[in-house]
Amino acid sequence: MDFNQLHLLVQSLTKSEKRYFRLSISLQQGDKAYLRLFDCLEQYVQFNEKIKTEVADLFPGATLEPARKHLYHVLMKSLRQYEADKSIEVRLMNLIQDSQILYNRGLICASFEELEKAKRLAMKHEKFIFYILAARQELQFILRQHFIKWDESKLIEKQEKIRELLEHECTVQQHASLYEVLLLRYWKMGVVRSLRETVRLNDLLLEEHQVLNTQRLNSFESQQLHLHFQSAYFLMTGDAQGSLSVLYELDNLFQNNTELWLDKPVYYNHVLNNILETLRRTEQYDKMEYFLGRLESLSTPSEGHRLSIKYQVLEHRLHSAVNQGFHHQALIIFNQENQGLERDLPNLPLQIEVQLRLTIARIHYYLCDYSQALLCINHILNQPTSSLSSLLYISCRLMKLMIHVALDDRDYLFYEIRSIERKLKGGKAWYRVEQLFLTLLKKWLKYKPLKSVAAQSLQLLDDSYERQLMLELGIKDWFQEMSDNNGLSRIMK
Repeated sequence: MDFNQLHLLVQSLTKSEKRYFRLSISLQQGDKAYLRLFDCLEQYVQFNEKIKTEVADLFPGATLEPARKHLYHVLMKSLRQYEADKSIEVRLMNLIQDSQILYNRGLICASFEELEKAKRLAMKHEKFIFYILAARQELQFILRQHFIKWDESKLIEKQEKIRELLEHECTVQQHASLYEVLLLRYWKMGVVRSLRETVRLNDLLLEEHQVLNTQRLNSFESQQLHLHFQSAYFLMTGDAQGSLSVLYELDNLFQNNTELWLDKPVYYNHVLNNILETLRRTEQYDKMEYFLGRLESLSTPSEGHRLSIKYQVLEHRLHSAVNQGFHHQALIIFNQENQGLERDLPNLPLQIEVQLRLTIARIHYYLCDYSQALLCINHILNQPTSSLSSLLYISCRLMKLMIHVALDDRDYLFYEIRSIERKLKGGKAWYRVEQLFLTLLKKWLKYKPLKSVAAQSLQLLDDSYERQLMLELGIKDWFQEMSDNNGLSRIMK
């Protein structure tokens, strides 16, 4: 792990994790150069030249590298111990390892008791892969004992249980693979916007149907995978309301099985975030606050996860306010949460960071603060294109055009329109919203009347495939504004 990553690791620690770390190393004797390095990294929130200078003074010559490596080793050991009792999977691995240790020391009965505990815990929490590991270890141990107190029927019963769970795990893996492919397409391309994409999507649906027909065990994981898949499929095919109905069913499934995901709340975070995104796509803003409260109250031991939830909630609230025309209210919400924003944004998952920056840019745009809006958009577009989803990338490019129209920067727009047109056509992403948007701008640059554009934009809202992009940027109102007075009102502001 490089020095910058080590600094991020130290900064990610909670107060209780830091206390546990210091307590665990207090028992060690001798010089603790790595602790001086930890104190230095903890002191500086940002990784900058000051921290480099202080570290160079504390560790002259080649003394830094051993301290860096040892600090990383001790930190990770402390975090593993700290998390040991919180994760079901860690508890299961410890029980299996304890069994091995006891068996090696000749405590055969105690060893088998630990394996029985592991199997019961694994079945209770549907961690079937750990049941298989424990059961296989049990068979290896009893084999060395020449099957004492076992008969053939008991052996076959144990083997059948392993085979049944192995088949289930294979089926779940096939199902998960299909869902992952579907999710990748959604995050990269958004909703399907052509017949060719629909056909490719239906192939996945057929494969999922075949997987379901081979499924013998109806576990929590298999149920939630099926519902996740159905929800994403409906969303990609433009049936947002159908997707929302499935998501409500998925929410009930999670609520009724809290013990199966409580140690990994990121999965339920994904469900709640999908519900919120679908509600805003269907413009049901009045229902969002209930689920935002649920998302905020979600308990998570991870500092990084808590940070992601905080800014997901902020983005949803800002987006909801902007889309309803409450631009000043959105600015008030943003100013209340602005402290530490620029420090935290680089530590967020890229899609969350980009979505939040885009929404902030929209606030500045509607309040006629075009320089700030442009700053946000340029920051996003400086990211590698391949890192952004198709919807976010197109939204940012169109938002940038809207800002330059408000600035009446016609020379820039002339070249930017050609650049975007080449990009979209080359990427086979030349769809109706983009076509109408660029057609309007070309007419505007030539001072032609734009009256016909508003009517065409309303037709796009009726198209479920094009609706998402229209709502994401509030393009309907922009089309109307441009067609009413050829964009003069915003330029004059």
